[in-house]
This record gives sequence, C-alpha cells and structure tokens, in this order.
Amino acid sequence: MRFPRTTFSLAVLPLAGLLVAPAITFAHDEHRAEHEELNAEHQWGHEDLNAEHEAGHDQLDAEHEAWHWRHPFASRKEHRREHKHLKREHAEEHQQLNDEHRDLHEDLNEQHREFHED
Repeated sequence: MRFPRTTFSLAVLPLAGLLVAPAITFAHDEHRAEHEELNAEHQWGHEDLNAEHEAGHDQLDAEHEAWHWRHPFASRKEHRREHKHLKREHAEEHQQLNDEHRDLHEDLNEQHREFHED
C-alpha cells in the first residue's frame, strides 16, 4: 500500500516536532534559570547596597552626635561648619554607592549578554 506524500508528511511532522520540542524547551528552561539567577544576584546586590547605605547614615549620625559631645558650647557658626562637613561626606558616600550600583547593573548586563552570545 502506498501513501500519498501529503499523508506521509502529515504523519511524520508531529513526530519530528517531538524530537525538536525537548531541545527548545531545554533552551527556554536554561534561559529562564539564567534570568532567575541574575535576578537573585540583582536583588542581593541591592540588599547589600541598601545595608551599606543604612550603615553610612548610622555612621554619620554617630559622628554628628559625637561632635556635639566633644563641642558642647560650639557656636552656631561652628555647628554649621560641622553640618557642611557632614553634608559633603554624605554626598561622597552617596556618589560611591551610586557608582557601585551602576557597576552592579553593568556587570549583570554583561553576564546576560555573554549568556546570549554563547
């Protein structure tokens, strides 16, 4: 018995799909796993930066309080000068955190690009 080509093709195509589908599914699962790993790393990076930020504020608050204990009779001018100093220090710490944040994102983006290039 001879099958027409269209009947044969229609019978074989689903079987071919069964051979290809697992490879596509595996690649998709691998891609999803990579994204989940990068997202987790991103979350941890932000948590670290937030903790560092909080610690920086605590340090500045402690520094400010210690200054008041060392200078109980400071003039308004001296107090303003100390606040300017703390404000500059605060801005420098924020700039450092912003740089670390940018570096975190650049690193994660680079890892993502490398995954797609491989």
